[in-house]
Amino acid sequence: MSTRLREAAIRHLRAHGAVSPEGLVRRLTMDVEVDTQIEMVTLSLRNGELQCVSSDGQNDGRHVIAALEFVAGFEQRDDSLLPGVETVTGRRSLEPPQQSELADALDELLIAVTRIGIDKARYAPSVDAALERVIEVAPEPTPPGLGRFIGRLRQEVLSGKPRRAARILEGAARLADALKVESRTEASEERIRAWLGPRPGSVPELELLYDRTMVEVAREWLAGTTRASVERRYLVDLTAGAIYREDRPSQATASLGPCPRQIHVGLAEVEPGPAPQRIRVLQYEVRPEVPAESWERLHQIARRSFAQLMETYRRAVQVYPTLAEPFALIAPYRIEHDDGFIALDSEGHRLALERTERRGSVLAFYDLLNEGIEPAWFAGRLTDVGSTLCISPFAFATRNHDYTRL
Repeated sequence: MSTRLREAAIRHLRAHGAVSPEGLVRRLTMDVEVDTQIEMVTLSLRNGELQCVSSDGQNDGRHVIAALEFVAGFEQRDDSLLPGVETVTGRRSLEPPQQSELADALDELLIAVTRIGIDKARYAPSVDAALERVIEVAPEPTPPGLGRFIGRLRQEVLSGKPRRAARILEGAARLADALKVESRTEASEERIRAWLGPRPGSVPELELLYDRTMVEVAREWLAGTTRASVERRYLVDLTAGAIYREDRPSQATASLGPCPRQIHVGLAEVEPGPAPQRIRVLQYEVRPEVPAESWERLHQIARRSFAQLMETYRRAVQVYPTLAEPFALIAPYRIEHDDGFIALDSEGHRLALERTERRGSVLAFYDLLNEGIEPAWFAGRLTDVGSTLCISPFAFATRNHDYTRL
């Protein structure tokens, strides 16, 4: 790759991105077509160095070169625009007036639900109007965190579970308080970022991952606003045992491949925030068939102590009562049938299997357990019913079958 081309791209990113009045541009992502093949190319400046990543796994291929030529070409134009192309604002930035407006809209929603009561909120036009007001004053498109809050609140109001709905509203109250304060703490900045994404001018402290092998064990569609939902994918790091989520809003792109799959991650960014942490896979190779040694590794790193799992869940929902949706990979010591199935560890700690959700995966798992099939490990999203920790299963493995998706 031409050194001159890289230097021209760096000069453009420094000259135009760094002094943008709307904020600091640190990464550009674009779809590049070369000979009818489309790849996603990401250009970013890290400590003054240009990093180039393409979804085909190359960092100096034809798609990367085309992206660099496109960016470097701006240097030849005084107006920094392509001829005949109008500037389009893809997302409304959340400046102080909009922050105050969103905080007020959240307060109005809290008041509307409190006045009518959670048990009657499902039929209340005032609550529907307050929710629409929150969406109206939010950045566009609706940030995933805020959209997930709206989806979860609607679900819990419809299900008639006041404890969960109250917890979700508590998280919204914390966000409203954080938006009202002019002098913000590190914790409040992180809360706002988890809900709304980075503010203009802020620099998220992203963790970079290099050369990791991960297995995607499950994925699901989650409710958001009435106009958008999110596909969430759960990736397990075979080295560290950490679980990450890759969120793909409807009509957006994400890493390629079916579930299950093994991914060799060359480069990824991990955002601070609620569990499981969100990951952006930038450079990767996909292996559609997961090898036997990787399945065995998953069994090795699966949690066997449920006491530790309970404490992890408690901390997660205390910090992010609305957005934390912990996911776990567990290997039960045994499973008992006691007014529903209960997973137990070797010390007798209990983990109930979710019975209130009527999703197909939960019902399928119950059918298999009724047939006498016991899992060597299984994976699912954690939740609680009262003071009881529960898991909603998505996938499992038995002694003679590496993986079954529910």
